[in-house]
Amino acid sequence: MEDQRSLLIVDDEEDVCLLLKRSFQREFKTVETAHLLQEALQVAERLRPDILLLDNNLPDGLGLDFVKKFKSINPEMYIILFSAMDLQREAIVAGADIFLGKPLNLGVMREVMRR
Repeated sequence: MEDQRSLLIVDDEEDVCLLLKRSFQREFKTVETAHLLQEALQVAERLRPDILLLDNNLPDGLGLDFVKKFKSINPEMYIILFSAMDLQREAIVAGADIFLGKPLNLGVMREVMRR
C-alpha cells in the first residue's frame, strides 16, 4: 500500500538500485535512485526524501562523510546507511539513524522503514 513518503536509494551498483526500487515502489509515492554521492545530493535537493538508503562505499566518496550534508537538506530525513563493513558505531556518530550490514535483508529494511 503506497503512502505519501519518498525514498532515495544511493548505490553504485545498478542491480542493487533496481532491486530495491522494485521492492519498495508500491510502498512509497516516489522512489528515485542515484549512483554517485554528488548526483544523490542533487536529487535530495529536489526530492527532499523522507528516507535515504545510503551505501557507504561509492566511487566519489564515503556515505559516512555525506550524512550531515543530507541532513542539512532535510533534517527530518531518516538515513539508513549500509555497508559490507561493520560501521555501526561510525554510522551513528556520523548522524545516520540506523546502520544495516550487507547482504541486505529486505524484510529488515521494510521493518526499519515502517518505524
